[in-house]
Amino acid sequence: MRKRRKFFSGVVNHIYQRTIDGSHLFYCVEDCLVFYTMFSVCAKAAEIEPMMLCIMHNHFHCLAKTQSRDELSNFFDHFTAWYVREYNQHVGRKGKLLKKNFGSAPKWEEKRLRSCIIYIGNNPVEKQFCKRAQDYRWNFIAYAQSANPFSKKIIKSQISYKLSKALKEVDIMQSLNLPLKYAQIIRLTEKLNDIEFEQFTDYVINKYLPFDYNELISHFKSYESMLLAMESTTGEEFDIQESRDSFSLESFKEMVKHMEKKMPRHKIRRITTLSIDEKIEIYKELQKHTSATGQQICNFLHIKTEKPEKNEKHEKER
Repeated sequence: MRKRRKFFSGVVNHIYQRTIDGSHLFYCVEDCLVFYTMFSVCAKAAEIEPMMLCIMHNHFHCLAKTQSRDELSNFFDHFTAWYVREYNQHVGRKGKLLKKNFGSAPKWEEKRLRSCIIYIGNNPVEKQFCKRAQDYRWNFIAYAQSANPFSKKIIKSQISYKLSKALKEVDIMQSLNLPLKYAQIIRLTEKLNDIEFEQFTDYVINKYLPFDYNELISHFKSYESMLLAMESTTGEEFDIQESRDSFSLESFKEMVKHMEKKMPRHKIRRITTLSIDEKIEIYKELQKHTSATGQQICNFLHIKTEKPEKNEKHEKER
């Protein structure tokens, strides 16, 4: 029988969910934006109170407050199923992407909640995505203090017509509480230059912000105190056993850069639909031209491998 999920009404929960077999899911900005806007839309519709979200390459963390166990489960089941359908439809694949059950743990003790906030904020630091938590766009910490932390400030009277048109469509979608879809984002950004693309990305994130930053920062003296705490310690998750995997951001960048020679970056996720023979050929190329390990390449290409514990058991039997 499945263990009953711990839950206390009105208490902040740390939610953690991972991809099947540790495979990569978030290859580029479009992946993160679709996921994020769906999260925001569903949280608003379900009246969930999210404090944090951190999107990593093969998993995500969230801090959120709900009033019932069913409310929490229904929100995440609906939100993740919607994203998987959109992802599969866009790339032309079928099947699961995320593990069936998400992990969750209520944080009713102030010390544990603060440590969890630090832990989630520092997840990209621990995985070598950045040196400071606020330098990572997809934990959304920097947006507590700025509407455009990773781009030039938008002055609407000075921006191009194509960017202005794209931002107006974002405004309409957000006002209707609708997420942005893959085809829509690609259409809106295909003619933007690099500076405009970064402005567009920051604009979307700020427009859809669902987080209660006042509540988040209230567990520290100030925003600056929270950042200092994140720089001073990595934090700790006492109640959820997060799977550990070896991951190198540099290796990921190398693999993406190599694949960009074959296809636009926003199409790289389509490698998940290739035949096994095609994936093996790309595996050989990546092994030759990047520093990625065999397991990292398999996760990047969605090639299933035998679990280590099975290998160990096999060795003992022999």
